[in-house]
Amino acid sequence: MFDAVSLHKCASYDYEKVSEALLGALSDIDGLSFIKPGMTIGIKANLVTSMAPEKACTTHPILIKRLCEMITDLGANVVIGDSPGGLYTSAFVKGTYRGCGMTAMVEDLEKELQEKYASSQRPVVRLNNDFSVKDAVFDGKSLRSFIYTGWLDNTDAIINVSKLKSHAMMGMSCAVKNMFGTIPGATKPEYHMRFPEEMAFANVMVDLNEFFKPALYVVDAIDGMEGNGPTAGEKRHIGAILASKRPYALDMACAGIINMGINDCQTLKAAYERGLGPKDISEVTVLGDASIPDLRIPDFKRATSHQSITFEGDGLFNKVKSVTIKTVFNTRPEVKKDECIGCKKCYETCPAKAITMVSQLPQIDRSKCIKCFCCQEFCPKGAMKVHETYLAKIVHRINQGR
Repeated sequence: MFDAVSLHKCASYDYEKVSEALLGALSDIDGLSFIKPGMTIGIKANLVTSMAPEKACTTHPILIKRLCEMITDLGANVVIGDSPGGLYTSAFVKGTYRGCGMTAMVEDLEKELQEKYASSQRPVVRLNNDFSVKDAVFDGKSLRSFIYTGWLDNTDAIINVSKLKSHAMMGMSCAVKNMFGTIPGATKPEYHMRFPEEMAFANVMVDLNEFFKPALYVVDAIDGMEGNGPTAGEKRHIGAILASKRPYALDMACAGIINMGINDCQTLKAAYERGLGPKDISEVTVLGDASIPDLRIPDFKRATSHQSITFEGDGLFNKVKSVTIKTVFNTRPEVKKDECIGCKKCYETCPAKAITMVSQLPQIDRSKCIKCFCCQEFCPKGAMKVHETYLAKIVHRINQGR
């Protein structure tokens, strides 16, 4: 029922190891069969912020380079892009390209292509330099109208290349969540304000995948990010490259590797409720040279604890239990004062205007906070943390067997 997921072990970002694993993953699912000579393929990478590849926050340039080589070998052109958190302008985005190692990678690859192809008709690989925005109307679950990055209209097909990371609001950032980068950076907080409830926002992610319908999804899970993700967590070696033609079973496989499931990742639940994704890992067909149990990380640190405890029914007792559980497992952003540099990034990005600066430190008005965790995601120093109640931490440790 669901598209097969190809899973191949990859021990490091060594070029040869990446090449072997990526080729295996794409061969299993005939992943590049849609590409024809002369096409322009858009690679939608995860370049959420200007951070070096070694931090495991963004898609690694070695993986992107090898994928570009495979595409150009088929006679197609490539444009690589994303809309990081911040202004969607040439200066800001190009600075992110440089910081993520993409500019140097593309420059090296272009030199190689010039040597390989004598003809002026050689394939071209470039970073997106079109910063226009477009309007869309879509009959989605959450989205009816939205604006998106215009460069995608100039591609014949999209390949989504994501990074496996923890995420404070959605539980996990992977293939489905990566399409939020089609929304221009400075307008992202508006969507958090429009859809503050977790499932409504998760359906925004699913809607974007259904609108753009990428032809292929690839996950960089060689090194992922755990803990205070998706930008301020710690690198965690996972050792895999995954691929599929659709994102939902793929995300379920990735969730299984980091010891999560449908009740931990809101995008998985949203896809399942819409009949687009599996309920659990047993419904996923896994191809390749490894299995989910081979790579599972039982102690993978989450950004937040999305608990699977629910109480059905409309009775008063069930309602009281539901409110109690929500209170116990309530999470919220909280600043660690000794790490804060007073840069005001949290203040500037908060869509609910819940943050004020007092003596160069952020103060959060809890009555206004919608718990979108934009402040946590875009804090350049990782000073904004996801705070859990003491009881939630205890239950979280019990669930992980610690």
